[in-house]
Amino acid sequence: MKRSAMEMRGESQGLLAAFEQDALSRPKPMIRVGPKGEPLLQFILEQALRAGFTEVTLVVSPDDSLTKSFVEHWNETPAGLKMRTGYAVQSEPLGTAHAVQCALEQDPVASGTAFVLCNGDNVPTRRSLSKLRSQPQGQAVLAYDREHLGLPPEKTAAFAVLQGAQGMLTSILEKPEQDVIDQLFQCNGIVHVSMNLFRLDPELLLPFLRELTPHSSRGELELPSALQQMLHAGHTVEMVETRGEVLDLTRFQDVKDVQNGLRILEPFELEVCASTPMDVEVARDAGAHRVELCAHWMCGGLTPPETDIRRSVASGIPVHALIRPRAGHFQYSANEKAWMTDQIAASLEAGAARVVVGGLTDQARLDLTQLETWASEFGAHRLVVHRALDASEDWKADVEALKEVGILRMLSSGGAEKAMLGSDKIKIALRLGFEVTVGSGVRPEQLAHWQECGVRAFHASCRREMNRSTKHFDGVDHPVVDDQVRAWFV
Repeated sequence: MKRSAMEMRGESQGLLAAFEQDALSRPKPMIRVGPKGEPLLQFILEQALRAGFTEVTLVVSPDDSLTKSFVEHWNETPAGLKMRTGYAVQSEPLGTAHAVQCALEQDPVASGTAFVLCNGDNVPTRRSLSKLRSQPQGQAVLAYDREHLGLPPEKTAAFAVLQGAQGMLTSILEKPEQDVIDQLFQCNGIVHVSMNLFRLDPELLLPFLRELTPHSSRGELELPSALQQMLHAGHTVEMVETRGEVLDLTRFQDVKDVQNGLRILEPFELEVCASTPMDVEVARDAGAHRVELCAHWMCGGLTPPETDIRRSVASGIPVHALIRPRAGHFQYSANEKAWMTDQIAASLEAGAARVVVGGLTDQARLDLTQLETWASEFGAHRLVVHRALDASEDWKADVEALKEVGILRMLSSGGAEKAMLGSDKIKIALRLGFEVTVGSGVRPEQLAHWQECGVRAFHASCRREMNRSTKHFDGVDHPVVDDQVRAWFV
């Protein structure tokens, strides 16, 4: 995860004293690269959060009190409360394979499901992370096109190169000679490099980690060696091709490049309301950051079928699944709430990053009792409160109470019919630490206004009315269209 500060000392000449001090005293992920002194690690966590991850495990050394302290502080921030972040301790610096083994053996969450592995000195974009998180099944590696990494060629020449056949990984070449790289380019017209961004199955991987012997020359337990042995044993790893960029802090002189590259970390998120897997693919291809998936969009949206959730997740974009049993009011019976509970469980099991929920009491106040029950059962960080909140008789009081429940994500118009009219209330929620996705009448031309308010997430339908009649039936279809999604990024 990190390189010793002393190793970087010789590279620090001529750079700012503050960065020199960081290089000499801090683990590499804790080097301060942000405009307000934020460490590299914070940007990694933020991208993971935006990609739909809800659990993160960091591997630290026993004496790394700085990272441990950061994690404790991060977990108390509005962003940190939305994503469980813990750490595992690597007792000795025995190599990357040993670090992964420590995480899987010490953290029951990490060991219980497929996980995505990321270096502590790289900041991948949320799109790259989403691609791996949303793989429907199996193991995968993100195969970066070397020409589009946004990094100097002399630097990428030292990266591991991936070889594959029919879309599956066959070997990992560590620091190959230039003639090998040239040969690969001549054969394929592209060179795929590894930034050590993997989706792996812990049950398959752990036996190879435990049986691994140190590298003959470097003396470390290296993850590529374990993966190579796993491939030789007949297990498969899919190569997921991408032309995305990545921020890389391999060397200390990379600090300025990382700072300049923060531009690729987008300043806002667009959530598109999708009602079919086809809508999801259109939204994804046009640049949307995530989708809220529902069925029967014309009546305000109902819970989508589990099959639609699975297909949408397989598209490689974070999916928030709406949980709503019927059209109409938000005052639900005990039977409806039980059904909703089952649907939350099924939606999360199908791969939804989060579920969008809500309900009102008979007094037209937010049903905090039920929300607290769901938060306890499924985790508050996996819940987004929908616009039932906007129908509350006391929006502000319910928002303050919602914070006590621990649910810090909401889709809201600030209690108004159109979000622009609810700006003042939305500001209140932001000051309380909520991540507000603003919806209802929001448009790209309003982006500057909302960003001045502190809003960074937007919900839009991005639909165009289309009349499609069929013999004996009249109907109006409203599919998501790509040009309305792309309008947000012009």
